[in-house]
Amino acid sequence: MPQAIIRVAKIKTAGAARGKTAHNYRLMETPNADPDRAKALNQEYLNTDRTDYWRLAEQRIGEVVTRKVRDDQVRAMEVVLTASPEWFRRGTDGQAEDMRESKWVADNLHFLKEKFGAKNVVSFTLHQDEKTPHVHAVVVPITDKNRLSADTLFNPKTLSQLQTDYAAAMAEHGLERGVAGSRRQHEDMKQVYGHQAHTAAELAPLVQPVAAQVFKLKSMPGLLNRDEWKAQQEAAINAELARQVGEANQRLEKAGNVAVAHAGGTERAEVLARQLGIAEGLKQGNFDQLQAQTARADLLAERSERLAVELAQGGGAMVEQLTTYGQQQREKARQELVGVMEGLLVGSVRSGTDFRAQLLAVGYATGKEAGQGVLVDEATGSRFHPDELAPHGQELGPQLNAAVERTLAAEYAQSAAGKLAAEQAERAARGQQAHQGRAVLEMQAKDLELIKGYFSQEGAGVRPGQVQADGRVQLEVVYHHTARHVVGVNELLEKAQKWTGVVVQEDRHDREHRQAGAKQMVATMKIEREQRKGKSQGRGVSM
Repeated sequence: MPQAIIRVAKIKTAGAARGKTAHNYRLMETPNADPDRAKALNQEYLNTDRTDYWRLAEQRIGEVVTRKVRDDQVRAMEVVLTASPEWFRRGTDGQAEDMRESKWVADNLHFLKEKFGAKNVVSFTLHQDEKTPHVHAVVVPITDKNRLSADTLFNPKTLSQLQTDYAAAMAEHGLERGVAGSRRQHEDMKQVYGHQAHTAAELAPLVQPVAAQVFKLKSMPGLLNRDEWKAQQEAAINAELARQVGEANQRLEKAGNVAVAHAGGTERAEVLARQLGIAEGLKQGNFDQLQAQTARADLLAERSERLAVELAQGGGAMVEQLTTYGQQQREKARQELVGVMEGLLVGSVRSGTDFRAQLLAVGYATGKEAGQGVLVDEATGSRFHPDELAPHGQELGPQLNAAVERTLAAEYAQSAAGKLAAEQAERAARGQQAHQGRAVLEMQAKDLELIKGYFSQEGAGVRPGQVQADGRVQLEVVYHHTARHVVGVNELLEKAQKWTGVVVQEDRHDREHRQAGAKQMVATMKIEREQRKGKSQGRGVSM
């Protein structure tokens, strides 16, 4: 039966996040991915503006996490969700059917939101440009107590449960969980190693080592020490074949051990078949690949001699073809670099130096050519002057400046000073003075009169809002931080934090000044009582 597959990986640094962002949105060249299918069939369901994963995580953390976040804390987790390749229906060309509107994709997104919280799932990308459709999701590991803790949500125990829960969610699609664990821990040793001797005997021939066969190259007529070249290539290819077959035999031996240890049931047979299939496929696949590479080497050697002759004679058809091919590859590299730059410019960029560092992290270095700065694609060696690069069809300089300004503004907004400035601006917009306090309580309409009465009795001003369609209503509470009633209001608001169905909204300025005002007023009232007591005792003394 096909299996539901889920894997997780930590995103530990901003550089790693940028790399994953570029990879998942195909902003950089991706082996085994079809560019045409990527443009037509890949789809992002949440992070549609392709914001950098690190920035997404920081934004979500800033919304709910109140504790200080250490520099080494994991900000995000990448979750990959898919199924066994054979589960996907395929056309005559072997390509899987389009899953973009499928219930399988919808159920995967629903599972992650239910498991980790809807707002903590910040990206959900379907890839269909490789052989098997799969999803790359990014989850910010925030607990139900609003703590950032990857260790709490993703540890060996919870990961095992995650596999079980995911399989249960995918059961309606005909998918099951993989074998839990590699071996049952408390079986009797005779049972482990002596299960059904006749079954083990039947399995033994399947795991015999396969001898490596020497692969011979055909003779190659021509110049340039062909015999020496042929001998070197045969030695290299045979050494590689021996290594690959050796690996296959190790896998077969391991498969045999697993099969014998687990002989006696359907599960054991499935494990053996899977291991044998992998080992045999690896061996045959590498052998076929080496044959193809050898044939290609023959062809390239012949073409290289013809090309050398054409160059010596001043040009020819092959020289023109090679030049055209080089130009095409350079243009492809330029377009990929522009795509990477576009992705970085909509993300977090703190300075020009930071921008260059981000480019370097994904394979683009800076250099000099004729006294001018250039960007170098380390993979192809292509060099580009800034005037060749126009992200979003515009000059790079103004866009980089705008990205830096936006990033610094966002960082300031998340800082203590920025949040204070925003709160002060909101207070000024409401016409609220520094000594005036304000809190908004959201509750069920049936509780409004009771809670309104509590605050009215303490001397606070109360203004109820309209009842919403969901039956909830807001109550605005206003008071003075320096008035005597602040003591009672403070006590009520502290209790309201724990009332069932009540949500208290209050900015930091009001909360801190309310608590400080109540503390100061309690001290003042204590002094006043002591003074009154002293006067009373003074009047009672006779002369």
